[in-house]
Amino acid sequence: MPSTARGADPEARGHQSEGSALELVRQIRSKSAAAFFNLARKAATAEPPRLALADTWLRATLQRDPNHAEARRLLGYVPHEGGWARPFAVRQLAEGKMNHRLYGWIPAEWLPRLERGELPAPASPGQRRVDWLPAEQADQLRSDIRNPWKLATEHFELRSNAPLREAVELTHRLEAFYDLFCSMMADVIGESLPLARRFRVPSLTAEATYRPHQIVYFATEADYLDSLRNLAGPGIQGSLGYYNPPPSARGARAPAYFFRDPGGRLPDQATLFHEVSHQLLFETAGPHAYLKNAGNYWVFEGLGTFFETVVMNADGSMEVGGLVGARVEEALRSYQAGRFLPLATFVALEPEAFNRPSSIFVNYQQAMVLTIFLMQGRDQAYRASFLDYVKDAYRGRIKRGSGRSLQDRLGRAYEDLELEFREFLETEGGRAQGRSQTDPSDREGGGR
Repeated sequence: MPSTARGADPEARGHQSEGSALELVRQIRSKSAAAFFNLARKAATAEPPRLALADTWLRATLQRDPNHAEARRLLGYVPHEGGWARPFAVRQLAEGKMNHRLYGWIPAEWLPRLERGELPAPASPGQRRVDWLPAEQADQLRSDIRNPWKLATEHFELRSNAPLREAVELTHRLEAFYDLFCSMMADVIGESLPLARRFRVPSLTAEATYRPHQIVYFATEADYLDSLRNLAGPGIQGSLGYYNPPPSARGARAPAYFFRDPGGRLPDQATLFHEVSHQLLFETAGPHAYLKNAGNYWVFEGLGTFFETVVMNADGSMEVGGLVGARVEEALRSYQAGRFLPLATFVALEPEAFNRPSSIFVNYQQAMVLTIFLMQGRDQAYRASFLDYVKDAYRGRIKRGSGRSLQDRLGRAYEDLELEFREFLETEGGRAQGRSQTDPSDREGGGR
């Protein structure tokens, strides 16, 4: 039988080649996800556990395999309609709500009104019907903090007499910051971290409810001062935010207060992240005894000011750290003027000495840049040991002569650390000053 040889169909070869390539990519990604998950498990079960690394590697697992069920469980997701969601979102959807790009979780039937520029009016006790007003008028009726907007998110409850749209935007930043803080500070939070509990108990899933952190956001500084003067005393004058840790009891909550401060000493966002970092530490890391340390008070304000460096990008990602911002600008000037204390003296300060009015601004500045150095200097070589020190400081375990001082933990005498710290400020600080566009007329010391 005569026959004619022919080549394969070029289009068919193309489809075959494309399918083979996609399958190869899938296999590579699956293998990579499994390797990252194995690293996460090893980090979580190490002695001591390295929970921050475990968190990082779980997220790397999901980047390569979004449907990795165990990584999803560990990070607090539950199955939902063929995908994954957090229990809070599942509950909102079950209640007929939708996640609006500007207003967060709202009843779906509100959408037409909101898009017409209306907002719900304050309701009378027992009133079920929603009355609607032009947005400006509704915001005006909420301008008294005694009748504020009230917003609930997965981890926060916010009360505010600022315009609703600003308050909602604030809740978006709060939730993003919660995620960053708990990831970065996982080893300080330790056994209280939900991730740690889920690693310990393989059957444990995400909590259906969370006791929210309380935030009060004032529209003006005058509102802030009027409301807090009796609570915080005369020291509230000149502050940019206020948070007083609750008694050392598991699950205790206390409000964090701050106010809109356009054009102020620090950006509103820096103050927000500063105060909320205190709040999250003291309300997630279990019972505290931070006033029982011998000195070493600086570290708490060091962490607060470190989180002032957080920047939210347009794509929703966050950056933290680096010698950036108004307070760092002042810190570098103070360092160059010789105002910083020797490290051995500085870390030994008790709260009263640290907060002395004549030196408080410079102490905040030194605490900030020292924390940035310990978190990021020398390619993060000191970070794990520093956070172990933070964990003990939080629990009041740093006593005189105990062998648990900062220099003991880092394995470097204060004199040697001092030299490294100065080199860091002079090299990295010089680069930062070269990049800075900050107005040099900024007021001394920034805010507290």
